[in-house]
Amino acid sequence: MRTHASTASPADGGDSSAADWLIEGVGANGADGSGSVSGNGGGQRSPWQCRIKLSRAYDSEDKPLAEKPPEQLFCVVTDKAHITACVSAAQAVLLNPRVVEGAVGGPQAYVPELSSAQPGCRPADSAPLRALGDAACYELAFTSNKVVLEIDGAEADLTIIDLPGIIHDHAKGLDTVKAVERMSRTHLAPAHHIIVIAQPAGHDLETQAIRRFAREVDPQGHRSIGIITKPDRISEEAHIEGEKLVRLVATRGELGAAVKGAGKRSAAQLAEQPPPPPQQHPEEQQAAAADGHLRLGYYVVKNPSQEQRRGCACACELFRLLWRVADTLDGAVHARSDSCDRTFYQRLAAHYRAYGDRTIRSTPAFLVGTTLISALSKSDKNMRPADIAAAAAAAGEGDGSDDGEVDLAALTWPPTSPSTPDGGGSPVGSGRIRTGAQAEAALTSQGAELRALLDKHMLPTRPMTLAELSRLRDRHLGRELPGFSPYSAMEELLRRFQGQWREHAEGCLQEVEAAVRELAGSTVAEELQRFPKAERVVEAALSSHLDSLLRATEAQIDELVGMEDGDVFTLNDHYLRDSQAAFLARLKRAYLRPQPLDADSKHAVQNLLGQLSSYGINFRSYESAFLAQPTPVDDELHMAASCLAYFKVAFKRIQDEVPMAIRKTLLRRLGNRQQLEAALREQLPDVAAAAPLLLEEDPAVAERRRQCGDMMRRLREALAVLNSPAAQL
Repeated sequence: MRTHASTASPADGGDSSAADWLIEGVGANGADGSGSVSGNGGGQRSPWQCRIKLSRAYDSEDKPLAEKPPEQLFCVVTDKAHITACVSAAQAVLLNPRVVEGAVGGPQAYVPELSSAQPGCRPADSAPLRALGDAACYELAFTSNKVVLEIDGAEADLTIIDLPGIIHDHAKGLDTVKAVERMSRTHLAPAHHIIVIAQPAGHDLETQAIRRFAREVDPQGHRSIGIITKPDRISEEAHIEGEKLVRLVATRGELGAAVKGAGKRSAAQLAEQPPPPPQQHPEEQQAAAADGHLRLGYYVVKNPSQEQRRGCACACELFRLLWRVADTLDGAVHARSDSCDRTFYQRLAAHYRAYGDRTIRSTPAFLVGTTLISALSKSDKNMRPADIAAAAAAAGEGDGSDDGEVDLAALTWPPTSPSTPDGGGSPVGSGRIRTGAQAEAALTSQGAELRALLDKHMLPTRPMTLAELSRLRDRHLGRELPGFSPYSAMEELLRRFQGQWREHAEGCLQEVEAAVRELAGSTVAEELQRFPKAERVVEAALSSHLDSLLRATEAQIDELVGMEDGDVFTLNDHYLRDSQAAFLARLKRAYLRPQPLDADSKHAVQNLLGQLSSYGINFRSYESAFLAQPTPVDDELHMAASCLAYFKVAFKRIQDEVPMAIRKTLLRRLGNRQQLEAALREQLPDVAAAAPLLLEEDPAVAERRRQCGDMMRRLREALAVLNSPAAQL
């Protein structure tokens, strides 16, 4: 929507509080002086943005140009707090046409310093704008040229035209007075315009020129709104005007019926007032228009006091410090801080890796004979090729395979013979584990050599043996036919290893929480060290914010781990079956321990397999024929293979999901400005009232600053004396 409006010097304009109030209605924070606002609301809301343009159709003598130039973009505002400064700067450009024309950079040189402005705070004026001086010194007092504001993402779809205040005399003559009157009448005339009449409290609205102008084009007051400003400025002697103000507002039903001499009334008193009068007939409306009532009602706008302005300024500074804390936290957790410090991010990554290692060691492993078989291969455990080769050499595996198996035959057993009378001892036998019984005894004893081997291969500290698995299965036997294992036994086997994930997930969250609290404390101390009271309040708000995030993260992790602990499910059937078959072959091989064949034996076996194939018995290799033979523990081996295969599938889910939940629910929202603001407002319901006290500087720091300032002053005086002509003689 396009708008055009006149521009006046702030020194000559009328009351600006009403204009501020209206501009706030479309999403801006007010403008000092006159201009036009075009709000583009309705439909899907777009991000808030305000384009400020200069519309020049008149020369410096306020005479129409022969050809109107296109509107010129002055600046684009994305922070509502910057509106006032930018509109004032645009007005200054239009009111100083000759100076701006000769300036380097043209009108853009007068744009406030938006790039360095803090969010939510007024930007600093540019140097050329400051050089223009006070508004009373501008070249023009009024101009018909316009400042146009186009707002995207506004809460309403309307146009606001801010006109200069009505004047009756001017130092530059009656032509200026007539120009203002002409502007006002021109914009009041269209029937689709809503007239907003702003007048200070204590003035009789019916005697003002603007009310007369409005009555001429809107005699019944159907499109006129009254705005009463500065109600706190009414003197005690102005009781007549004040009583009329109360009656005008009250009879619209906004505040209830007027009570003579009632003064301020409570909400309960207002609630007892009778309802507004019923709808009037047109004749009654015309008669009522003569009493000064406007059909669209009256509003009272009060400017903040100096104390309130100071409170707002201090609140803005407090929020600016809070935003710096938020931005520092956000940069640290996402490794995008301005200082390029990745220390905190790397610390969290180390906690995630430690959690991953603990979950790796909680996956199942089974001891079959002297061989430990894990659900995860060495590469699944993120072991580097060099580490795999070293681990294979330590386990006595020459090929450095990646199957995750460890043969306990590499361990000494027993380490020494019984002690002799002289206290010595000597090795017995080969000193190596030979049988499954010795391997189980080694697991039970948990010697230092065994613990080191388990740590190196990231295996659980207490792998499960076939004997334990057999006892578990026997406890669940019921009506199953021979060759079938109870499914309840399989469920208990899986739950035995599933239940360990919760402890590791909670431990990871606790480590991250400790790191985050340390970061939060140091950040608040660094940013607010000058203001001890504000530091304590912001620290409490941040702690409350962190507590709420931790509760949400704990709930999400509890849900994730609960899903894994409470169910056995995967749609990855193909991978599960392939893994199950591979694990079953490895388990059976470890149980039967086939003897290696030399070249002649392999050739003989292949001939025998060829002969069997002529009878319809097909084996692709000696190993497949060997594994086809039954064993007494086939049911236990099948359960172990199924358990290992399931955890190979499910492990990746839980390993990644817990850190991702922490990153999403806790860390991503840790430095959220809006949520930190909400936490601060919970600590301080009235931030503006509390901010001045909170931003009182520490007395010791203030005294130190005073001493340093005094020292600098004396040093400058001494330097001036040393550089004086007398000192050079």
